[in-house]
Amino acid sequence: MMHQPPAENVAVLSAHRYRAESIALALKTRSAFSAQAFVRLDFEALADFEIVLVDLDTGLEPVLELVRSITARYPRARVVVVGVLESEETVVKLAAAGARGYVLPETSSEQLVHILHSVRNGEFTCPPYITHALFSHLAYLASSEPSSLLPSAVLTAQERKVLQLLSQNLTNKEIAARLCISQYTAKNHVHRILKKLGVRHRSLVSRWLSPSC
Repeated sequence: MMHQPPAENVAVLSAHRYRAESIALALKTRSAFSAQAFVRLDFEALADFEIVLVDLDTGLEPVLELVRSITARYPRARVVVVGVLESEETVVKLAAAGARGYVLPETSSEQLVHILHSVRNGEFTCPPYITHALFSHLAYLASSEPSSLLPSAVLTAQERKVLQLLSQNLTNKEIAARLCISQYTAKNHVHRILKKLGVRHRSLVSRWLSPSC
């Protein structure tokens, strides 16, 4: 029988043990979430968790790469990031990398629980004024040519390569062979591309292409 992850499980990943353990303890005592602290990245262990709360102070790029790595391996995982440099651009990049939420460092335990429940229900969550900025950004994208803006705005470099091959009607197996990646990884890339571009079938992605992709 396939192993099913326990409901409402949260992995709390932080470079500082006291931070990871204190957040995990707060979630366990103030909510129905079952949280476990991690101070080292363990991809195998993350398979048991529905939500991954990332609390790192290593700068934006390492966090983006970590989010991409987690969501590439576990597409259903909901990654929430705590306290990186706060700006519209940062949150847009986090969303493009696959994060499902952004939490301010000063967020209370009660607010954090509310945010995690929202993320678990499929919502993208961040501070209200950042949400306003994001909608303004999306409105700008919508008023421009999708083919010239959307892929470069939301797709990673690897996903743009997959998109090019996808537009040639290649199968996941053929894409994997061209890019020297596993078929499983190619399948995950295709799934995320379709989700990001808002299309239901792989045959519809060609309309987003531009020479710059």
